[in-house]
Amino acid sequence: MTMNPARLAALLVTSAALFAAPLSAQEKPPAKPPAAAMDHSKMDHSKMDHGAAKAEGWKELDAYHMLMMATWHPAKDKNDLAPIRAKASEMVASAKLVAASKSPMACQKPELLKAQADLPTATEKVAAMVAAKAADAELKAGLKGLHDSFDVLEGCAAGMKH
Repeated sequence: MTMNPARLAALLVTSAALFAAPLSAQEKPPAKPPAAAMDHSKMDHSKMDHGAAKAEGWKELDAYHMLMMATWHPAKDKNDLAPIRAKASEMVASAKLVAASKSPMACQKPELLKAQADLPTATEKVAAMVAAKAADAELKAGLKGLHDSFDVLEGCAAGMKH
């Protein structure tokens, strides 16, 4: 069987294309630059799925969560306590709204209802530390305790973890 030169050339080009694609697909991708630390202040939290609490419309807890993230993460990650010093009274007001609000059915458990009721008092303790100009280490420890207490309440919405 003999092939004309044009047909042979077309067959060679097609074969080369078929074999080249899988070989190039096996090459390692270029190395990625190291990922920068996550900057929560630059995240668009309005588009995040915040689980049951948000799905059922617990806007008060969602608002408190935004304040907690805006204050806790800078303190934890960068030892930056300026956000909590600036937002302490706003957090107290938000905690009172959470306590006065009706929690979603997913959060109607005794330990969660207690955490909801205790949130203003715990937040007021941190605000009192801010008002008393507590040392950074003391304030950070108080904020960590508040965050840990908030995590219990946040537990009613599995998707809200940050």
